[in-house]
Amino acid sequence: MWLWLVLLLLVLFGLHALRAFTLHNELFRLSAEHGELSLEHGRLPPALFSELADVARRERLHEVVIRAVVEGGKPRLIVEGGGKDAEQPLRNVLGRFTLQQIRAGQRRSS
Repeated sequence: MWLWLVLLLLVLFGLHALRAFTLHNELFRLSAEHGELSLEHGRLPPALFSELADVARRERLHEVVIRAVVEGGKPRLIVEGGGKDAEQPLRNVLGRFTLQQIRAGQRRSS
């Protein structure tokens, strides 16, 4: 009985640590509904948000989550949902901004 409790606690702790590590690497998370973009987590420069919003509007993104994470010291874009056609234009926009510019962004999630 105690063994199962200890194993359960270890699994829960591991899942919590994994979630914390994932969020630590996340720069921002956006969601797109009917072509409109909203900032859910993190911060980014207003110019970057504006350009990403233009792509989302042009591609009419719906039920799409756009995340930027730090990987190898560089920002990397992850698109989840149905926005596969917009993935490359979104990456092109992100590629024009450095990691330092993104981290110094003024637009924050509320």
